[in-house]
Amino acid sequence: MHHKSIEDLAFQQVLSQIQAMALSEEGRTELPKLPFLYDKESLGKRQTQLASLLRLRSLQPNTSLSSFPSVAEQVKHLSDPRFSLEGSELYDLGWYIRSSHQLHQFCHSALDDGTTFAVLHPLMGESFSQELLTLAQAIEDTLDASGQVKESHPALRTLRKQVEAAKQERSRYCNQFIQRNKEAVQSDQEALRDGRLVIPVRSDRRAAVQGFITSTSSSGSTVFMEPYALVEMNNSVVMAQNQILIEIAKILAELNAKAGMCRLELIDLLAKVGRTDALLSIAQWTENYDAHATDLSCDQVNLLEARHPLLGKKAVPISIKLDEVIKAVVISGPNAGGKTVTIKTVGLFALLNQFCGYLPAKEGSSLPLFDNVFTDIGDEQSIEAALSTFSGHMKQVGMILRSISSRSLVILDELGSGTDPVEGSAIARSTLEYCLQHAALTLVTSHHGVLKQFAYAKQEVINASMEFNEHSHLPTFRVIQGLPGESHALDTARLMLLPDEVLAKAEQYLGSEAVQIGSIIKDLEAKRRELEREEREMHQRFLALQREVKEIQLKELRIKQRETQLKQEQTTSLNRFLLEKRKELENLVSDLKQGELTKTKTKSVKTFVQTIEEKVKLSEQELGEAEEALEEDTSGEDVVLSEGMDVLCGTAKREGKILKDLGKGRFLVALGSMRMTLKASQLSVPKRQETAVSVMFQSSAAEPKLTLDVRGMTLEQALAALDTQLESALVHGMTTFSIIHGYGDGILSKGIGEYLRSQRSVKDHRFALPEDGGMGKTYVML
Repeated sequence: MHHKSIEDLAFQQVLSQIQAMALSEEGRTELPKLPFLYDKESLGKRQTQLASLLRLRSLQPNTSLSSFPSVAEQVKHLSDPRFSLEGSELYDLGWYIRSSHQLHQFCHSALDDGTTFAVLHPLMGESFSQELLTLAQAIEDTLDASGQVKESHPALRTLRKQVEAAKQERSRYCNQFIQRNKEAVQSDQEALRDGRLVIPVRSDRRAAVQGFITSTSSSGSTVFMEPYALVEMNNSVVMAQNQILIEIAKILAELNAKAGMCRLELIDLLAKVGRTDALLSIAQWTENYDAHATDLSCDQVNLLEARHPLLGKKAVPISIKLDEVIKAVVISGPNAGGKTVTIKTVGLFALLNQFCGYLPAKEGSSLPLFDNVFTDIGDEQSIEAALSTFSGHMKQVGMILRSISSRSLVILDELGSGTDPVEGSAIARSTLEYCLQHAALTLVTSHHGVLKQFAYAKQEVINASMEFNEHSHLPTFRVIQGLPGESHALDTARLMLLPDEVLAKAEQYLGSEAVQIGSIIKDLEAKRRELEREEREMHQRFLALQREVKEIQLKELRIKQRETQLKQEQTTSLNRFLLEKRKELENLVSDLKQGELTKTKTKSVKTFVQTIEEKVKLSEQELGEAEEALEEDTSGEDVVLSEGMDVLCGTAKREGKILKDLGKGRFLVALGSMRMTLKASQLSVPKRQETAVSVMFQSSAAEPKLTLDVRGMTLEQALAALDTQLESALVHGMTTFSIIHGYGDGILSKGIGEYLRSQRSVKDHRFALPEDGGMGKTYVML
């Protein structure tokens, strides 16, 4: 990719974000060396590697990979006999090997089904070097975290005992000397000077002590002496300590020799860690920035809510979708409206796509693979090169036009600006025409109306604009495809508090035609927003209908599953019962054939029959309970049944009225003069209730009673109550009710019967069923 494009599009800053997530210096160094990929096969392989690393991280969320110390210089020095690694450097080398082994195991982690991601195996190799593990173990056994040889090392244990013994003997001699020469010594404690014990002796008594004077106090009143015997003891301690240093040097030399023998393996390990850590840091970056793999099967520009990674939370998602025939986009709109950020986002995403195949955008985004990306963004003015703004732009554009190919992406910001508008427009149009013929895709930002008109005239070019809020007079940074944008210079000037006189003259100089075009564009934008709103509402309604359909389908599936389960359970239970009873029956028949028929045998047969009858009753009960439960599941799906509702009953669809809800899906229903208890599944609503026609009326009549009790009344009172009942029943649409009049001497029964026969509204009347009152109660049908 062109180096200036990488600089203009801030790819290096994004790469720095990725490098910050690397665990090793080799990974940070390897990242800039990773090549941009130009074919789908190579890019698909890199996508697969990253997807595998992301999958492993998700399956092992608690696994924390160790960081890697910097050991490149240490490995380099292993081949030079003039250098010897210190203990801390050797410890870092062992730490690096252990971290590398952990990374190797991570890349070879097995999934639940026992398989591994084979695409990751080449990164760290199929197997880890046993020589390196042996070296790491030797370093860990020898050195502590500070790089010092451990106190418990076998080679030093004896030497340290010898040092301690010599020190104890020396201390014992000093204590004895001080006790014997109290008048000569200055203190009852020996002193330590340069690692040697000395006796503080009074200056005026130094002649009494035979030995060497090593130093004096600042006042001169005390001299520090080593008696001749103490000199030898100090020498013994120093020699013993030197022996430890010699042994430590031998141990470190042995570790250096072992590390030198693994130099080639270490060089290879650094390379493996570098390329693995580079990909691992990219995977971490994609996870942190919610990036998704691009769709390599699509060669179109289709960015869905793309977020510039350097803008953080301030990034406004950008969505751009271009058909295959589109080869150029002219983006216009207000200053500071996001035109440059938009084209930079597309260019940066083109680089990121061919670097790792992942973009911080919604899943399903795609981009073509370009052989190069060329940009002209920013001010190319240069005092040293004697270039003006326009000259600087033309120099860069000239280089681009000489370099592009049919697979190149060209990004030109403010094309044709910095010079006379007429001439700049002409150059901008001719440049865009050249790019149409020689480049794969060209993105142009411009305020020139000529380019907007050119985009309308060419099928392979489209206009796009940056949305502008008419109320706040501020940009929204949303991309609108298909519409050119206004510069909104007057709105911006008005927002910056330019005098009204200046703005009025500017509008006058602008001309009515330009104002009219601006109004047309505003109307188009308003219609677009209205269509977007309607589209969102339609989509919400579509999703709601989808949810309802899914719920209904789920209920149907649940009912079918329940029915199947009941049938299977019933069949299994009956088969088991029949098998048991068949054997029992065979035994009974065999007993009956043998000998005489006795009471015991008869009782056995009766018991057998009774068992079968009980089983049948139990099965019927279970079936009834299952049907009730099934009715509860299905009740309320089509219509809610309630008291007073007219319904059709049974398969014959006889008309009836619900008198009472008995619960558990059962209802008391009046069928003419009969009352029956029916299940909800046996009831349906007449179609006439679904019609939209209704009649509204008002009446002062009281609510009719389902049962009119006239016992204890005179005939006159009973007929008055019956007359009121008939009127109320007719007003409220009741078609049947009953009258309890009792037996008595038959006056009420006879009088009520004659009265009902004289009423035209009474269709029929009859005495009740014996179990419901018999001749003491009369059913009335209207």
